[in-house]
Amino acid sequence: MKVVIAIDSMKGSISSITANKIVGEVFSKYGHEITQVAIADGGEGTVDAVVKNNNGKKIAAVVHGLYNQKISTDFGWFETEKLAVIESAAASGIQFLDGTQKTHPLNTSSYGTGELILAAIKQGAKTIVVGLGGTGTVDGGVGLLAALGVEFFDKQHHLLSTTGGELGEIEYFSVKNLNPQLADVTFIIASDVTSPLLGDSGAVYMFGRQKGIQEDQLADYEESMRHYQKVITGENLSVEGDGAAGGIGFALRVFLKGTTYSGFNFISEQTSLEKLIQEADLVITGEGKMDKQSLQGKVPVGIGRLAKKRQVPVIAFVGSFSGDETLFAKEGVSVIVPIIDDLTTLEQAMINAEQNLKRCAERTIRLVSLVK
Repeated sequence: MKVVIAIDSMKGSISSITANKIVGEVFSKYGHEITQVAIADGGEGTVDAVVKNNNGKKIAAVVHGLYNQKISTDFGWFETEKLAVIESAAASGIQFLDGTQKTHPLNTSSYGTGELILAAIKQGAKTIVVGLGGTGTVDGGVGLLAALGVEFFDKQHHLLSTTGGELGEIEYFSVKNLNPQLADVTFIIASDVTSPLLGDSGAVYMFGRQKGIQEDQLADYEESMRHYQKVITGENLSVEGDGAAGGIGFALRVFLKGTTYSGFNFISEQTSLEKLIQEADLVITGEGKMDKQSLQGKVPVGIGRLAKKRQVPVIAFVGSFSGDETLFAKEGVSVIVPIIDDLTTLEQAMINAEQNLKRCAERTIRLVSLVK
């Protein structure tokens, strides 16, 4: 049996490459022909996937994290194409949240993601792919823009520090100090969701809670985001992808003329994933948490849609699942298999993720073997 394995990273525990290897080793023991594809959707693991699949390299950079702490991270680099691939999660990721006021979206910024863009330009980039997903910020991208030279002012003409809590105070902005080298760079926005900036599926209401915005803060935060959009564009537009990464999608589209593209499609096209699926008998995918957000185009659903066209069954291994399985079945995800065996804490589940995934794969292959 030909098996394609393309599992997304499980945040904070297993990378796509490691997850694929674990499941691949199990299925290989039973004599199956395995093809492993490092995969991502614009969020965590995008740089690793692109670099591995296309023989690129990583360039190290020291930038500021979401609450202004110094961090060391990297971006993907392809010298011949002068192409850089950046993850917004690398500098502004949800992994830096600690549940304190310090990391509340009101007090955090995407500034470090802007610094990664500057580092890529210094390297000589002419095309920059910015993967959006897995961020802990909800600042509409003002932090990123500030790193690039955009200035935001309040009614008293005071320069703002560009955190999420200042969106409602922005009265006007200036681009006179915008880095001039940006004009020579093409930006591709690789998004893991199609959310607009505002509304029930937007940056605040859809993703704010998981980043620390309390229920009684949502309405005020949404109003501040609406005010920010009106100051920048003069109108309330609803554009798919603007709400990705806490509104970074909006900033990249409006200020840097970025073209929004499905992060999953970007990587799957590079790897000829659809052709590999067409030739397969089974596809195995997965992610850390599968829920209604996954239906917006995250990895397992993206793979399910490709496989459905070719009538190839799909098994998804997940850390946790919530939602209606029939909705995922309609998207081509045949079976969803949680990898957790018993009651445990999230911390312990993440520590044991590799062992849990291996056991789950072994159990699954035995089931598959019964119907040979």
